[in-house]
Amino acid sequence: MRKLDIEIAIAEGFRTIFNKPAVLVPSFISSFLFAYLFYISTKIKPESEIKPGEAIFFLKIFATIILIIIYFDSVTVRLAYTKSLRAFGFALKKYPIILIATLIYVLVVTVGTLALVIPGVYLAVRLYYFINAILIDEKGIIESLKTSWRIVKGNWWATFLILIIIGIFSFCINMLLSSAFTIVLLGKYKDYIHIIQAPITAVLRAWSYSAFVQAYLMLREENSKFSYVLS
Repeated sequence: MRKLDIEIAIAEGFRTIFNKPAVLVPSFISSFLFAYLFYISTKIKPESEIKPGEAIFFLKIFATIILIIIYFDSVTVRLAYTKSLRAFGFALKKYPIILIATLIYVLVVTVGTLALVIPGVYLAVRLYYFINAILIDEKGIIESLKTSWRIVKGNWWATFLILIIIGIFSFCINMLLSSAFTIVLLGKYKDYIHIIQAPITAVLRAWSYSAFVQAYLMLREENSKFSYVLS
């Protein structure tokens, strides 16, 4: 049974940031866009006061920013795999496939969650590597999901633990920074806290994607060896 080494994946994720600093560029952009989304969400009027036209306008802004974030996150994944700045063009070429696969992923996980929470979590982890399969091995929409399903077999808990470890660590760092900035700034610029701490969030974001690129490569390599032995 092939096994995913959690410690190596997380450590290599950090190492990737130092060896391939270009990975921080798209991560910075995504993080600032997320911070901007949070900022404008605090400026939206109460539901009873907002007009239909304004609601549609804000929805268009949110949708546009989310689509841009998906693109730059894809570039981050590709740069974590290769140093080539062609990653920007490569991610753009694969963008339609990434977008459709993401929609399918969200739909499947949502349906699983509505049916019961546990199946939703299980499916989310089991299919998590689909974007890596697209951006590293150039898999198609369905094949990317199948690839993730196949390589996570026997490594569901390891993948889940990486998600939990990175999630808890990132959450704690962001909460500490948010509290620190609020105290230092005396609450005067609380609406801008997320924008101020975006650079740190960007590093954590790049680390997360890089760690899962390393995890994917380990699982892919082991899966290839396993398939070779069976043949």
